[in-house]
Amino acid sequence: MKSIQFIAMVFLGIILTACQPHTPAPITATTDTEFTLAPDQTVTIENTGLSIRLIGIAGDERCPLEIECAMSGPVSLTISIQKDSASPIEFNLQSFTDNDGRIPAGQFEGIESRVEFEGYVMQLKSVLPFPQKSFDEIGDSEYRVTFVVSEE
Repeated sequence: MKSIQFIAMVFLGIILTACQPHTPAPITATTDTEFTLAPDQTVTIENTGLSIRLIGIAGDERCPLEIECAMSGPVSLTISIQKDSASPIEFNLQSFTDNDGRIPAGQFEGIESRVEFEGYVMQLKSVLPFPQKSFDEIGDSEYRVTFVVSEE
């Protein structure tokens, strides 16, 4: 009887461990090279003292491919940027994307797809996945956002 209880406890422990939220491992990147972050993931930009964390997607108003919409809205997200040991500062970014999730080259009035910080520019490059069937089909942890950091 004790062996069955032990096996049940081990099995329960494995299930509970698997269900716990997973924080993606931090990554490193260089300036002028695209990198992709998952929500709550951090990148350190080599030789700059910068760390950028994708806090999460605040909203996704892009029109799903399989729905006819009068207009498609932007996707909005929040990042934090930290220089060396200073306190991180939060920024809200948003942009329109094409059906492949890529950010158009031009700027849209009232839409901030880039931020300037401490002599560097953080630019959104893509937001995936693109919605297919409904506005709420994508879970927060499924998003992947691509950025590039360049010197001003």
